[in-house]
Amino acid sequence: MKKASVRLLLALALWIGVFALCLCLGRGGLTLYFEVPPESTGVSVRFEPEGIVRASRSELSEDGGELAVHFEALGRGKTNAAICWEGVGEDSFYDPEIRMELRALPFGIVSDSLTWNFTGWGYLALCVSLFLLSAGCVFLAEARRERREAFFSYRATGELGFAFFLLASGFFHIGTVLPFLRGENAGTVWALLVGLIVSAQTFMRWTAIVLVGFSLLLAVSNLVLIRHEGFRPSNMLGVAVAFLIVGGAAFGIWMSYSLLVFPLRNLLLNVYAGVFVYLECLLAATVIHALMAGRHEPDYDKDFVIVLGCRIRPDGTLYPLIRSRVDRAIAFVRAQEAASGKRAVLVPSGGKGEDEPESEAHAMARYLHEQGIAPEQILAEDQSKTTQENLRFSRRLIEERSRDPKVAFSTSSYHVYRGGILAASSGWRIDGMGSRTVWYFWPNAFLREFIGLLSSTRIQQIAAVAIIALVSAALTALVM
Repeated sequence: MKKASVRLLLALALWIGVFALCLCLGRGGLTLYFEVPPESTGVSVRFEPEGIVRASRSELSEDGGELAVHFEALGRGKTNAAICWEGVGEDSFYDPEIRMELRALPFGIVSDSLTWNFTGWGYLALCVSLFLLSAGCVFLAEARRERREAFFSYRATGELGFAFFLLASGFFHIGTVLPFLRGENAGTVWALLVGLIVSAQTFMRWTAIVLVGFSLLLAVSNLVLIRHEGFRPSNMLGVAVAFLIVGGAAFGIWMSYSLLVFPLRNLLLNVYAGVFVYLECLLAATVIHALMAGRHEPDYDKDFVIVLGCRIRPDGTLYPLIRSRVDRAIAFVRAQEAASGKRAVLVPSGGKGEDEPESEAHAMARYLHEQGIAPEQILAEDQSKTTQENLRFSRRLIEERSRDPKVAFSTSSYHVYRGGILAASSGWRIDGMGSRTVWYFWPNAFLREFIGLLSSTRIQQIAAVAIIALVSAALTALVM
């Protein structure tokens, strides 16, 4: 993270420098735009006191409906400016005089308390957006580096999720800023801040259909899972979370159209939308890393390949799920031997369940014999009951035979990320590979890893959520 922090500081310095350059190269002062009353016959600008800011020029638009007044700083301080419309009476729809407080700041910057505009505000907004994009790229590179060092890492997934959030924020912000840069009369700083604040709401509404689709997939997959494997509380996780996701998105959209007290509604909605979008980005990162893990192919340099067990048939033969894990391991070992000449030992791992005739390890070992694997190439581990025990007990057997071995494990594709995380949490960095499995196992795996990510990096996630909530609340309070 030290390198990432340095890159973030460099990016911040770069965009501050770009903003300063824009101020130096651009024309000084501040241009404000005013609608001209139809009955106006002329205009004058008055300052109290004078000598701080001057109106250097004023220009009418081609249709005469808009007046641009350019203010330049003469010194430092504040003054009251008045735009006086000649020919406009007291009974007119338009005010005969517009008053505002102008401030002359260092470096020739002029700011206006009426519109909140200041010299170069559009360029500053653009630089903020570009900094968010740059910060997103920094975290994207950091997540990639972290994943190279530790392929199975919740930290890398959390960094990828935060990168997605920063990139999404940057793209939405730059989309809001660009119309203001096409012409200085496009709006005010207040309008820009409102546009930036509601960008999280916009993102939430745009992705609502994706979330509904994902939730439907969760619910259907769990129902299919129950049909094939029977009812278990864990098989209902997707249905419960599907209701939470749809309910959360619906609540946010309802709040955006509700009749709550206006300031309170905006404050709650913007904080809620910012946090909701961040969690969406974390979920997307989890899905991506789980899919990448399931398609991962280890290097052909392994000394041992562990096969993680699961339930076998009452007659001792292998169900398709566990058989596919063994077949994947066999295919890898044979491909490695053909490519590098290195022969790996297979470690079928799994104890005997209450409804199983023998240990999963022995059933897998028998299948390995039937597939032509020599007995000396098989090392069975038959005591484990869970994935963690699969890895821990297999490690013990392997390290009794070899010092500093290179190890991989074979499991179902949806389970690779989980297996790698469990191994990494015990300080054992091993590689993993996945066998193809039916689709309905995947959604529960995504949820399990998402919950694991939130739990394992809870301090970082609490800090990120707190920062997002505080920034959203502060910006909302600023424009209320």
